[in-house]
Amino acid sequence: MSTREGGGAWRTYTSKQVLGAKGASQLVGMFKNPDPPGAKEKEVREAEEKEAHARHFAGLLWTVIGVPPPDFTVVADSIGPSHRACLSIYTQPQPHPLKEVRVLGPRRSTPEEARKDGCDLKRVAFKCAEKNFNLQEVWRKCYQLENKQWSLQELAGEDVQESAENLLPEVQAAPRTKKDHCETTAEWFQVNNRRRDYTENFSPIGPSWALAQLQTPVPKLPGVWYMHERQNQEGKHVPFLFFNAESGRYYRNRSSDVAYVPAKSRWLQTGFPHQAEDHSMKMSHGSVCLPTPSSRKDDLAVILPELARTGSLLKQPLPFADKPAALFLLVDGLRNSSASEWCAKRFHTHLLPRLSALHSDPDDGELVSVVKEALTHLDHALLESPARYAGCSIAVALLMGTRLVVCTLGGCRATICTPSSEPVGPVAKKRTGAELPKWSCRPVEGTLPGHTRIDILQSQRRRRVEAYGPLDFDGRPGEQLRACGPSEAALSNLPERDRAVQRALRAAHPFSALGLSRAEALAAGPGAGQKAVEAIETLLAPRRGEHQVEAARSRVQAAGEAVDKMLTQDAFGAQQLVELFYVLDEEEGIISQQRAAALLAVPPGCGEAVASGAVHVRYQAVLSGLAATCPADATRGWDILREAIDAAGRPSTPIWTPPAESRGVEVSAAMGLRDLKRPRRLIGMEMACDVFRIDPGNTLCLLLLTDGANAVKTTEMATAVAANQGRPKALATQLAAVASEAMQGAKDEEPKDVSVGILAAYFSVKAVEDPPVETEADSKKRKAPSAEVVVGPQPGGGLPNRIRVSHILMKWESLSSHDPMARRAAPKGRLQADAEKELLKLLQILNEMPQNTPDAAKKLSAKFAELAKAHSDCNSANNGALADLGWIVPGQSDKDFEAAAFDLAVGAISDIVISQRGAHLVHRLA
Repeated sequence: MSTREGGGAWRTYTSKQVLGAKGASQLVGMFKNPDPPGAKEKEVREAEEKEAHARHFAGLLWTVIGVPPPDFTVVADSIGPSHRACLSIYTQPQPHPLKEVRVLGPRRSTPEEARKDGCDLKRVAFKCAEKNFNLQEVWRKCYQLENKQWSLQELAGEDVQESAENLLPEVQAAPRTKKDHCETTAEWFQVNNRRRDYTENFSPIGPSWALAQLQTPVPKLPGVWYMHERQNQEGKHVPFLFFNAESGRYYRNRSSDVAYVPAKSRWLQTGFPHQAEDHSMKMSHGSVCLPTPSSRKDDLAVILPELARTGSLLKQPLPFADKPAALFLLVDGLRNSSASEWCAKRFHTHLLPRLSALHSDPDDGELVSVVKEALTHLDHALLESPARYAGCSIAVALLMGTRLVVCTLGGCRATICTPSSEPVGPVAKKRTGAELPKWSCRPVEGTLPGHTRIDILQSQRRRRVEAYGPLDFDGRPGEQLRACGPSEAALSNLPERDRAVQRALRAAHPFSALGLSRAEALAAGPGAGQKAVEAIETLLAPRRGEHQVEAARSRVQAAGEAVDKMLTQDAFGAQQLVELFYVLDEEEGIISQQRAAALLAVPPGCGEAVASGAVHVRYQAVLSGLAATCPADATRGWDILREAIDAAGRPSTPIWTPPAESRGVEVSAAMGLRDLKRPRRLIGMEMACDVFRIDPGNTLCLLLLTDGANAVKTTEMATAVAANQGRPKALATQLAAVASEAMQGAKDEEPKDVSVGILAAYFSVKAVEDPPVETEADSKKRKAPSAEVVVGPQPGGGLPNRIRVSHILMKWESLSSHDPMARRAAPKGRLQADAEKELLKLLQILNEMPQNTPDAAKKLSAKFAELAKAHSDCNSANNGALADLGWIVPGQSDKDFEAAAFDLAVGAISDIVISQRGAHLVHRLA
């Protein structure tokens, strides 16, 4: 230790002179390195050697310097139980830093199948390096694997061995008990000076980083460590990322689970966190959900315009996500509204943890995968909830910075509208004095790399074939999927030949496809299947060559072979399967608790354990014997028994089930609908997805529509978007009115009992402007004092001090709050939708007035005052010639009303605004 004496020379003291003999021994212990010399260097060297070995795979060589090669691991998925490959791809597109993209393979029943998926994906990723990291091929391969079933011959070789995964070096976490271990005092100072240089020159990216404290398990590598924490599933803050200030590298937990176990954690290098950007975007949104003619409200819209703030409140922050971040959700209930309400309230709880776990700049495919995983897990939870037999279609739009991810499922659809270079027409030009842009609209039909709309339809058909589902379902209006086969009563009006075709096409099991009744199937013996096939072949012979007839013949032949195999192998087991198959048909796809208890010979509400024990005694040996010769039919039998266990064992509290006449649906993909997914997967989760980028200076309009708005044409959307630009609530109201009129149909037709839901949003990104060149006159003007009171928009985009507005208020009957400024009570029977439609008509009148003329502003204000005096339900309609509210300041009125009013430019008219008082149109006068 050294000290300075009066400006003279340095004087050196020994440790004994400073601390004494006892203290000196402790100091020597601090500087002693307990690890053998070169131990840390050995760990680094071994990691580099392992990474070099991982660069060789299946005859391919990873030649990208400074970028780790792709690697995968097999993780257990919570839905199943199942396994899936998780592939990590590292890219470094110049001039951007290292980024990690994670790709999840399909769910498999065995780890060997998942490893086979991982090796196939890894091969494609190795080849992507030769194409400048074009990841489209990886996502395309991932989609292809979802429709791939590996054979026993393919599940052999090195690809399915455990040594095929986890090739990149992993670092085990270990707690630090001392800050530094040095041999001498000089080395101690050298280490601390070096650490100070590292912390000054290598700071981690993003907020909320902290130096790792003593006893904190960190990757066992030399250097100064920073850690970034987040909440796990138990609500505890655990390390999420580690940053090494010496090497400038980032590390994450190998496990894909949010849970963190320090004693078992293994860390590996990951990409750089994304430096979040805040884009200057103007966003406006509105929605309309009209009830059915019978007053049932099945559709719901959820809008979270500040998703980052919502995530922070729910302890799932988005520190590495671009801003703005917003979520738009439109849900269309099937059978009733219970599933739509359930999903609308819970979707964000499945999405936010997955978004919060992203730290690198996500790839487009990765963002789509996050939304898909959230929907899949939400559906899994819905199938176990009290709303399990209800269902819903869904449309999701996720805005992250300037990227918009759109996914639709079932009857909901999404349309993206953008302005084109063509004008609307001479009428619009005459009215506005300028050419308004014409909007082009195109639907979202799954245009991401890897799949198209045709691929989705083919996947749905393949699923129905595997599930022994209807072969003639094309999704046309009026066609429905049902969990049971067609009844004889439903087929009685058809000719005998057509009856045989329809029975075979829509049969739920082989015995039904052959036209065997329950009694005939129970009494059948070996060869009965072939006899039934010959009878049907003779009946269908005159119509050979027709598409449906050939599909029916194929189904009948397969059914005959399966039935004969079962009867030959075990006639008693075949009778047990007949009993299960026909119970499902007779119960219309949903087994009641009484029928399930009688089937298993247990009391209702006995509990899952008792019901499972009864199944084991009665069916285990029988179905196990049939599984060798008829695996598909035995599997269907087990699936039916699982539903019987659930029905017989659950408590006596009744669960809502749809009536028999409401058990069919017209969609082939949806959330929920357990009876159509179990025991047969008639309904799937095939989604149409796409990603759109909003470039600076451009505007984009998003439309989400439920099944009730399918009658709205693309041309009608384009016209409405152009007429209501910047007014999404008015746009949604206009399109909902078009859909309602289309559903009324002809006068002699009964109106459809379908609700209508539409969500609209406009996005516009401000163009990047060059800074203005300041002249000498501008400089003098800026320095000159001013005594003006500013009432317009403040510098920097702030709100004005005060504004003068006029408004038209429409109240509806159900508004119960006392309104001292009410001019009159709402007309009896007026609904909120009626009030919005009336305001839309007034807005259309105002839009038709000439604009961009010297006296246009005065005429518009006069016309607005005229309409307010005639229609407004507020006392302000009686205030002078302009029927205005006077000058208002922030905090004086309802927050929703103020938000719209203070955002208006002078002379502008707002969108339809909903507040506690009712529906408004707001006109800013000054």
